[in-house]
Amino acid sequence: MISRKLILLLTLSPAFWMRAQSGPCTPHVVEQGHLEVASDAFAYMPPYGGPAVGKSEIEAANTKSFPDETNITTIWGDDHRIAAAPSGEMAYEYGTVHITSDSKSKGHQEFKAVVLIVYGANGGACQKKALTMQPIQESAKH
Repeated sequence: MISRKLILLLTLSPAFWMRAQSGPCTPHVVEQGHLEVASDAFAYMPPYGGPAVGKSEIEAANTKSFPDETNITTIWGDDHRIAAAPSGEMAYEYGTVHITSDSKSKGHQEFKAVVLIVYGANGGACQKKALTMQPIQESAKH
């Protein structure tokens, strides 16, 4: 009789102790994308020439650095990961991306980059708090 109770307890205990993540910044929310940039966000990409702090400064840096970019596609690589706090108050996303775009001044472009994005809860919504992107220099094959 004791062994049956023990087996039942061991079988059910993982389900009992595991809880679904809640809060605004769950992996599911991050995967959906299109999250707002926080008013106090931080961003750095080499085209900016330096860090941009605050939503309006980031938008200005994007406009200046990518004035006529269209048809922008971003495809995450196999190393793409999203990790979130159990409370859902923060999450981060990282990995390698393949980016393509078109512009009148530069033509069609394709490159790979490493990306790290930090998300945080603000008033019940998940927002981008920090972003950094660094293009990967393709080494010449010998």
